[in-house]
Amino acid sequence: MADLEDHIRHKRELVIALMGKGGTGKTFISLGLIQSLKRLGLKMIVADADSNRSLSRYLSYHYLGYGEKELQELPLITGSEKDFYEFHGLSSEQTYRKFYNTPFHEVKKFSITPTDSFTKKYVKTLSDELALMSVGTSALRMEELYSNRCSHATLNPLKAWLALCTNGAVVLDCGGGEDSGRFGLPIGTHVVVVVVEATPDSVAISEDIRAIDEELGIPVVYVLNKCLNHFPEVEAFESKYSDRIVGKIPFMPSIYGKNPLDVFDQVERISTQILERILSQKLSSPEERWERVLRWQDRLQEQRELMKTQPFSFVS
Repeated sequence: MADLEDHIRHKRELVIALMGKGGTGKTFISLGLIQSLKRLGLKMIVADADSNRSLSRYLSYHYLGYGEKELQELPLITGSEKDFYEFHGLSSEQTYRKFYNTPFHEVKKFSITPTDSFTKKYVKTLSDELALMSVGTSALRMEELYSNRCSHATLNPLKAWLALCTNGAVVLDCGGGEDSGRFGLPIGTHVVVVVVEATPDSVAISEDIRAIDEELGIPVVYVLNKCLNHFPEVEAFESKYSDRIVGKIPFMPSIYGKNPLDVFDQVERISTQILERILSQKLSSPEERWERVLRWQDRLQEQRELMKTQPFSFVS
């Protein structure tokens, strides 16, 4: 794990996002990476951006004994805009445009160690090394149901937070499919780990995710999970992306259906190797992460202006 320790010591942050088709094992692999990082004694925040909140459920039960009632009471960063404006000295939502014109060396950063005031309000401490941010990006909340705000807008605080995190590690568990990428959620991460189950459907969706992330400029690597079947599509995928596959997890019936935190010893070696291989890739610098966010916002603004000039019509 020397590469990981060197990276954290020199770069001071590591932000990893897990994406993939629903049910491929993103949460399981997220927990493996979390445990591997934790055993290094690193300060870390886990951001659960999956609407089923499995990661939040596993972690809060394991560390705090939480049930469903306590889980629902965790703060959501999607409702944090007012505090976000105050942290950055913004006076209203309209000043987001000013914020997204701020150069990297001038914009205010978020800190994991020590935790800044904004981050501290929106995480739940699980242990000395670990805190949970339960995002709930797809959860149906009344203020979203009757709001004129789009999902892109409600995710703005999280996208900026991911891009400007310093002094620690963040593991982001995204929802299944391509939506997280289309919302630009992982745009501020160092790298996206796409979890691919060894099936043609999972391979096809992983290609869509890769195309979106590469359009955003995010480095992409792959973890193959449940490598039992040998479909031609899967074999072709392995051959095409052999240099980007950072881990292969065999089909392991003994661990399925169990709390991943209780069976970590069975996959610890694999998780450690995945981390080492992730860090052998060319990862984004902090400046590059922020530049991607600025480009994303410019593209959104261009699209909004274009829509204003296009006449509305029905397609019969």
